Amino acid sequence: MRPRRSLTLFLVACLAPPLARAAGDLEKQYREAAERLVCQCSCREQLTVCAMQNCHSATPMRAEIREALAAGKSVEEIVAGFVARVGKVVLPAPTLVGFDLAAWIAPFALLAAGLVLVSWIAVRMTRRPAAVGAAPTPAADPRVDQELRDFEEES
Repeated sequence: MRPRRSLTLFLVACLAPPLARAAGDLEKQYREAAERLVCQCSCREQLTVCAMQNCHSATPMRAEIREALAAGKSVEEIVAGFVARVGKVVLPAPTLVGFDLAAWIAPFALLAAGLVLVSWIAVRMTRRPAAVGAAPTPAADPRVDQELRDFEEES
């Protein structure tokens, strides 16, 4: 009886670390998949962040991720399955492929175009041609000239 018990303890001691690592790997994969998906309730947070108790969206999505990982699916397959079923709204950011690339480029392109436009306007305003020695042009309204003369006399 004693050799059987020590053999059992030996097997448990040998198999426990790999099983614990496998459980840790599944948790790591779950976290990675949940960080790459967005909750579809009104919070629009990542699945790891959605704190709504019994959320109608996050709870089933989390369970589905755990089931898929237990079935041996990879994180990429799980995310691709959600994108195929729900759409790209389930992703936290646009992809870097196709038209989605415009969502990354457009803000910077518009910022650069705005800076160029503002710089051009500023340069144009500061480089107005000044007539050297030219007499000031008379005001369009003679009352303005009269007001200016009255003001100069008072000063």
